[in-house]
Amino acid sequence: MCSKAEDGGKKLSKARSSGRSAKEKYLRMMKKSGDLHARAREVMPGGVESNWRFLEPFPFYASYAKGSKLYDVDGHEYIDYLLSQGAIILGHRRKEIVEAVRRQADRGANFAIPSETVVKVARMISDFVPSAKKVRFANSGTEATMHAIRLARGFTGKDKIAKAEGGYHGVHDYVMVGLWGPIERMGPEARPRPEPFSRGIPKAVQKMITIFPFNDAEATYEVLRRDKDKLAAVITEPVMGNAGVLLPRKNYLRELRKMCNELNILLIFDEVITGFRLGKGGAQEHYGVRPDLTTWGKALGGGFQLAAFGGRKDIMDDLLVKDKEWPMYTFHGGTYNAHPVSIAASAATLGALRDGRVYSNLDRMSRMLFPAMQDMLDDLHITAKVSRCGSMAHIYFDIADVNTVRQANYLSNWDKLGEWCMECLVRGVMFGHPKGEKMFLSDAHTREDIESSLEVAQVGFSRLKK
Repeated sequence: MCSKAEDGGKKLSKARSSGRSAKEKYLRMMKKSGDLHARAREVMPGGVESNWRFLEPFPFYASYAKGSKLYDVDGHEYIDYLLSQGAIILGHRRKEIVEAVRRQADRGANFAIPSETVVKVARMISDFVPSAKKVRFANSGTEATMHAIRLARGFTGKDKIAKAEGGYHGVHDYVMVGLWGPIERMGPEARPRPEPFSRGIPKAVQKMITIFPFNDAEATYEVLRRDKDKLAAVITEPVMGNAGVLLPRKNYLRELRKMCNELNILLIFDEVITGFRLGKGGAQEHYGVRPDLTTWGKALGGGFQLAAFGGRKDIMDDLLVKDKEWPMYTFHGGTYNAHPVSIAASAATLGALRDGRVYSNLDRMSRMLFPAMQDMLDDLHITAKVSRCGSMAHIYFDIADVNTVRQANYLSNWDKLGEWCMECLVRGVMFGHPKGEKMFLSDAHTREDIESSLEVAQVGFSRLKK
């Protein structure tokens, strides 16, 4: 066992023990993680902090990370393309972020009163994203979408919201419907049903949600038109991250914008994943569509807990006392909102993104990695689609093209994706979560990382072929 000191971990060979299955290799590699999980199960359901983090037969445990690499408690090194589910855009432990966080920690952790840096970050968000005339802060994507939806209801005086089938907007009750489930429970594709994704979602809440089919403009319009007098807002991811990397069809987002204008419904873009990742202005800049409200998270905090929501001035000002009629405003609060340490990390992150150099590098690395994966799959005659948008990508196995959520969720082979990810993990490359997830790039990834990763990807694809 090599040292777990920070000068490097055990690099895994793509040829190592080629006769063993990936699961056998995993069990042999992860002795300490297995012991930790046995202890964790005694105090946490499933031994994990979040349902998404569970992995059969058990998750491996991280020790530290630096640059493009992550190291586990057993001393193994991985090229990391999970990157905290896209939150790490500059790389792990980026020097300017670490220094900013240390300076702020020396001044104090939290004050529950405004700090000077929050003004700077709010201004940068507004400068980067023209639709964000004013912003407020939260601690997670869940909180940001919750507040944006409440604000839309308060501003319009209407109660219902519409969300795209398959869209993930956090874990509060109003968005935990219409994500995924047995297809026979999801309703017709053109008129999806608000099927709850979790126990504990009140039936009364389900009645307040309308579900529409992403990428079908005609069906979307019919769904929204029927409920237009009750709908406060439409909320959608511009790029559907919960369904992999499902790109909007040409003009779909622009058509959605026109529908909302015509039907007098607010449009909320959930850019928790795409915000500051696809460019300074996020997906709305990339696709040329301006929403009424936007939510951000992940890359905004540079690896620290931070989220925000913002948009039109008249809507955002509904958070202020407006008249004497009760309730007098739409409430937003939180002890840890704009936590000074996280805000310091955000200021350093946005500062590094300001000149565009990072995005040029991300695009260069993306063009090296993702098209080469598609070429490998094609050469091996494996039916699969590598769907890419900027520095994020996803592989849909057993399907040549993907345009709808139902194609992504029910025709794509997610088990095969998980098998490939595990084959690569035991060889030292973490292409997203080992059970099958999106891939992200950071500014810390190098040409050497890409070349090594492609070698491992080739081995993984070949193992699947066999």
